[in-house]
Amino acid sequence: MQPSGIARVGSGLEVLSVVSSVLLVTWGIVPFLPRQRGIMAIPLLLAVALMIGSHHLHGEGLTEIGLTFHHFGRALGLTLLPGVISMAIFVSIGQRGLAQHHLEKLPAELILLPLSGIVQQYLLQGFIYRRIRFMLTGGVAEGRTDRIWMSILLTASIFSLIHAPNLMLMFLTLTGGIIWSWIYERAPNIFVIGTSHGLASLMVIYTLPPTMLKSLGVGYKYFLYNKFQ
Repeated sequence: MQPSGIARVGSGLEVLSVVSSVLLVTWGIVPFLPRQRGIMAIPLLLAVALMIGSHHLHGEGLTEIGLTFHHFGRALGLTLLPGVISMAIFVSIGQRGLAQHHLEKLPAELILLPLSGIVQQYLLQGFIYRRIRFMLTGGVAEGRTDRIWMSILLTASIFSLIHAPNLMLMFLTLTGGIIWSWIYERAPNIFVIGTSHGLASLMVIYTLPPTMLKSLGVGYKYFLYNKFQ
């Protein structure tokens, strides 16, 4: 039985609500209330509550979302080639970037960045992609390759938008979003693609020159960073 149009529209509104919460933090709370960042917990916790409730409503378990070790091996295999290629590109572009960083931060970042990547990929794939895919396909993928690719591209575009107006990060997240969504469609495992995301972030930070990244600023913070350069 195909889901109703109302259910599909509801999925779209869920995505809009969660993305709006993220944009509220990056464009409003972080730059304008730097000493009251605890406030950012309010929209983020509301977004988490919405996502949990939505998973329950859709009858999605941890395995379906990708939060177990099912599909681990297949996801790892699909991630290796694009991971190696991207690392080679980053190193070739920023061969001197490593010397510009304080390596004492590296051990902590080796832990924190993959954890951050897992959280972001849960948001991106485990929720946003799943809802967009449901909205466009009604949950039926067979024979709807065009709708699947539309879901992948739309998810990646939203991921890129969240990193606006930093053009370099928007390009990188658009590319990464397409690859990770493609992998998730074939082997939904948040742990693999989240760790891949974290390691890619590490490579970007330690290889690309700061002039290309604009201090990794996104949202209104990006303009504040450039204003004082």
